[in-house]
Amino acid sequence: MSTILTKTNKHTPEDCTLGFLAEKTNAMLHGDPNLKIQGVGTISQAKPGEITFVADLKYRKFISTTKASAIILSAQEFDAFPVSAALICKDPKVVYAKVVEILYPFLPIKTQIHPSAVVGASSEIHPDCYIGPNCVIGENVKIAANVVIGANTVIEDGCEIGESTVIKANVTIYHHCYIGSDCLIHSGVVIGSDGFGFANERGKWLKVAQIGGVKIGDRVEIGANTAIDRGAIEDTEIGSDVILDNLIQIAHNVKIGQGTAIAANCGIAGSAQIGKYCLIGGGTGIVGHIKIADYVSIVGGSNVGQSITEPNAYASGLTTTDMKTWKRNLVRFHQLDELATRLFALERKLKEA
Repeated sequence: MSTILTKTNKHTPEDCTLGFLAEKTNAMLHGDPNLKIQGVGTISQAKPGEITFVADLKYRKFISTTKASAIILSAQEFDAFPVSAALICKDPKVVYAKVVEILYPFLPIKTQIHPSAVVGASSEIHPDCYIGPNCVIGENVKIAANVVIGANTVIEDGCEIGESTVIKANVTIYHHCYIGSDCLIHSGVVIGSDGFGFANERGKWLKVAQIGGVKIGDRVEIGANTAIDRGAIEDTEIGSDVILDNLIQIAHNVKIGQGTAIAANCGIAGSAQIGKYCLIGGGTGIVGHIKIADYVSIVGGSNVGQSITEPNAYASGLTTTDMKTWKRNLVRFHQLDELATRLFALERKLKEA
């Protein structure tokens, strides 16, 4: 019986030296390479033996007072606040991410199909997999090597799961969905549920069968309780290296390009197309049947009602203000049409004068 990794980090750190961390992260070492690092901490609360990082100017003030044994920081920050032990690098947050993975590696798990799991006779499951308690695997499912499937997960007929993908407990994957390699799918995710397709016949809603599937690329992470609907005819598609936060709704036939990141509580309506390497802030709503270009950033809470054709940063909506000002502005908003009509009439009179 072999072991595989679960993509769940250990809670207790493993000791290592600052020199080892520098070597593994390609950061420039400053200080004693034999300095023991025994964990990570925030720059304001770190303890001796821990390493911390600075990736935002607002935390510079803590550099001189932190109790951390070492700091990950940029050359600019180091020049301004020299410290006795540091990993100096171009992007402290990236190096910090690598350091955490070294100090808190993924937990191994022994390969097995739990006795309580139900697996279709026609399914192909690589022997180097873990299938947890009470899982249900349908017919004609293909599961590649080093896949981990958490307890109570349901994978329906005709699905394919790529190598080294980890599916946490209580995930539901409907029939004929494809998930690529090295993905991470968190608890409560539903992939392949029916899209919201209905026709109205004299006041009665008729369900339109959703006969497409869902196709998810490699190295995709999907946050807890996110729902991705299957396509009405063609597949809903999520490109490789996409990261999706918790509680996102992705409707039928949506296409999301490679490397795009979408924060929590976003809703993307049917047949919207989102380009590559976009950044979409939390709480954003995107209407259906529009296209968003590559490299677009959208501020959280925005309402995207039309296509975006040029890479840039976009926002909509108003920031919070006091109630008295908000009410006054609301009244003026509803007067805009009347004011515009009066303005046009005034301009016409001035031209005629």
